[in-house]
Amino acid sequence: MNAPFDARAALEAAQWLLRMQEASLGDAERRAFEAWRDSHPDHHEAWRRAERLCQTLAIVPPALRQPQHQPQEERRRALKQLAMLIACTAPPLWLASRSPWWQCRRAGIATATGEIRHLTLPDGTRLALNTATAIDVAFDDSTRLIVLHAGEIHLRSAPDPATVPRPLLVRAGCGSVHAIGTRFAVREEGSLCSPRTRVCVTQGAVEIVPSQDRQAARIVASGWQTSFDDTSVAELAAAAAGSEAWLQGVLIAERMPLGEVLAQVARYRSGVVRCDPAVARLPVDGIFQLNDTDRILALLQLSLPIRVSLRTPYWVSVGPA
Repeated sequence: MNAPFDARAALEAAQWLLRMQEASLGDAERRAFEAWRDSHPDHHEAWRRAERLCQTLAIVPPALRQPQHQPQEERRRALKQLAMLIACTAPPLWLASRSPWWQCRRAGIATATGEIRHLTLPDGTRLALNTATAIDVAFDDSTRLIVLHAGEIHLRSAPDPATVPRPLLVRAGCGSVHAIGTRFAVREEGSLCSPRTRVCVTQGAVEIVPSQDRQAARIVASGWQTSFDDTSVAELAAAAAGSEAWLQGVLIAERMPLGEVLAQVARYRSGVVRCDPAVARLPVDGIFQLNDTDRILALLQLSLPIRVSLRTPYWVSVGPA
């Protein structure tokens, strides 16, 4: 069992790790880092764990990367989450196995960032995988099962050709979604520490069953959407207009806040896209091709009083003009 060490060391290691992810350290900063690391055994241990975490994930989990100019409360929250991962006595490999990056590497079927893929399953069900999505399909004599590890899928169910009809289930991180002759989408969202699953139904109905409380099961009918965690299902809301537009590779914005538009763009683009709160509520209207995120950013800059800054091709900041 790992010996406990000062939690402050984990927090300081998280701060150094994020600084190294955001920019290369100068000579003075490098010397300061080495002085910190070598000043106490707890610092050495915290940094060893931080390096193991990065080696397992290849990068810091995207949900935990925050730029220096983010609001202080958001940055403190990210640092605490990363420090928790560093300090946790659970093996970093287990923590890594919960990340979308890892799930996409190990799944039977997966899409890359920006890729949309359409499939037809053996029973005739039509399945679409959105960007950065990972699934496994397991059909047997009793069940038609799709396991969603990361990302988003859309299903148009077909009548089961088997002699004895089998239920069509989607198993996600927070529970399961039972199809009832339907067309619907299931998306993993939230964060590594607070996962949620979103469901949007455009035809028929589904039953949501949280993994830790079957009594909280709920039916969602056509035209409605909701999200759930492992114990409860949120209140229903009307399905968003254009919720299926990604199936044709487009994003439809109708008075959509800029911050939400950029959050969608970020899903189809490698790296980080950040939006200054000062412009996040600007309304956006338009139809955008998701396979060209550079053009989306250029069009937004032309039509709104904003400035798009690229620190690198993988780090985009959007703020006031």
